[in-house]
Amino acid sequence: MNTEAASPESASKSRGLRPLWAATAASSLGDGAYLAAAPLLAATLTQDPVAVSLVATATLAPWFLVGPFAGALVDRWPRRTVMIVSDLVRALCVLALAVLVITDQASIAAIAVVGFVLTSGQSFHNAAAQAIIPHLIGRDRAALASGNSRLATTESVAAGFVGPPLGSALFSVTPWLPIAADATSFAASAALLRAVPAPPPPKHNGEGIFTSLAQATRWMFQHRQLLELALLIAGGNLATNAAMATFVLYAHEDLGVTAWGFGLLLAVQAIGATLGGWVATRMARRLTFRAMLPIAQVGRAIAFLLLAFTSSPYVAGACMAAIGASFTVGTVAAVSARQQLVPDEMLGRVVNVFRLIGNGAAPIGAAIGGLLAAAYSLGTPILIAGLFTLIVAALSLLPQFRPPSSADAAPHRRSEG
Repeated sequence: MNTEAASPESASKSRGLRPLWAATAASSLGDGAYLAAAPLLAATLTQDPVAVSLVATATLAPWFLVGPFAGALVDRWPRRTVMIVSDLVRALCVLALAVLVITDQASIAAIAVVGFVLTSGQSFHNAAAQAIIPHLIGRDRAALASGNSRLATTESVAAGFVGPPLGSALFSVTPWLPIAADATSFAASAALLRAVPAPPPPKHNGEGIFTSLAQATRWMFQHRQLLELALLIAGGNLATNAAMATFVLYAHEDLGVTAWGFGLLLAVQAIGATLGGWVATRMARRLTFRAMLPIAQVGRAIAFLLLAFTSSPYVAGACMAAIGASFTVGTVAAVSARQQLVPDEMLGRVVNVFRLIGNGAAPIGAAIGGLLAAAYSLGTPILIAGLFTLIVAALSLLPQFRPPSSADAAPHRRSEG
């Protein structure tokens, strides 16, 4: 193990978090515009809930199909370079979709393919970014919670508060504008990342990709705290993506909002996510990362249940704010726990094995949501999501699912398994 790279004392370049923060803000702003534009574009091409959910399913599938291999490669390649190349590839991909829209050649299949490529790039980029952060700020519990809250809040504000209304407004002018804006944001992020201090290249002993993946998987399954976090997130993601896969249709038909109003709902969700960053930092001072996640999921479950039964866009907005806050709290807990507990030389792999479990359920949830909406009503997947999330959170609080008291009492135990 490279103890110098993994130790908190070696992280003397905390200033490197600033260009990483700026790059996150730039790319997230474009992502927010695309987040609003993609479902709106899909809705102009078809009103079939299954077809619309196909876009969400394809966008989420790389967490299962690409993520583990991305993590293994991140533990072999220079991590800053991985982030820059990922941004440039995604910029070209989104630019190609903008050209298709301009030439009136866009289709559900094209949006789905672009979504698959974007998330594939994100699986490389995020694994590398999370592996770099301990080099920039160390592994101290408070520092990780603060730094990750700052990045998560910035991402939420840019991608959820500023980006979606901007994307909706640009889409109203002409559909290709928000897509081109996302391509520009990726290029800007790549340029900003050049100022991030490059950590030493990860060390590995020459084992093959599948062998290194097996090693990380064994480590993950032997670490009870991280495994339980991943399973909790898997349950939450299954439910959440079932609810949100056809939310654009629910917003239009049941809530009666326009394209602009849909962007505002996403913006309100980002306001809640911003508040969630503030809450997460303070929760981390008193609670373990393991305890933070069920609390966040109970709040999200209640919000889903209210959202399923309301026809008021104002009540829906309050629910979206609560959902956004719960996401940030859960993200800060999971990311910080991984960075705190995983050895540096396998951090990229464990991050994406964790995501294979946690995010692998997301495309399944999106597909289930589309089928439920088509078979019953657009509100059905939201109702089911609320009930399922509540059950998952409740099960995690049962005595047999609680981690031993030592699991969180030893935050620097990084070589277990």
